Amino acid sequence: MVAEAERKQFIDFLRSRGMRVTPERLALLEEIYRQHGHIDAEEILAGLKASGQKVSRATVYRNLDLLVECGLVQRQRLGRNRFLYEHVHAGQSHDHLACRDCGRVVEFVSPSIQAMLNEICRAHGFSREARQIQIFSLCEACAKAQAEAEEDDDLETRPQRAAAGG
Repeated sequence: MVAEAERKQFIDFLRSRGMRVTPERLALLEEIYRQHGHIDAEEILAGLKASGQKVSRATVYRNLDLLVECGLVQRQRLGRNRFLYEHVHAGQSHDHLACRDCGRVVEFVSPSIQAMLNEICRAHGFSREARQIQIFSLCEACAKAQAEAEEDDDLETRPQRAAAGG
């Protein structure tokens, strides 16, 4: 559930731009804060429809951009070639590990990374405003599957190489 401060931030953002505060926009905000984790626009749309909201796909996409601009939602390309969204809580930061094969995303918090980034900014005369760290690799299950597939390929080509004199 979205906190009153975030709801007010979004309403103030819309009004400052001369935009209407519509039930669809507020329902979208609620849906993103209801779902935890990294979700794509289609999952958000499905959640809205499941809760009885009559919202179009175009409305979801347009208003996701507004929520990102407002600072309440982050949009990231993690793992697969699609954008994922997550709600933001002020003062909380985390980073991501993303499997480049299956798309699994893991959030982590590392005080040592935060300290290192603060030191880097200080050393170069910057004040840190925002950061985003994404580590792309293979999760354990995908790395194991890939190793097994490579081993199977090697076993299949070994007799061919032996017959060819290699």
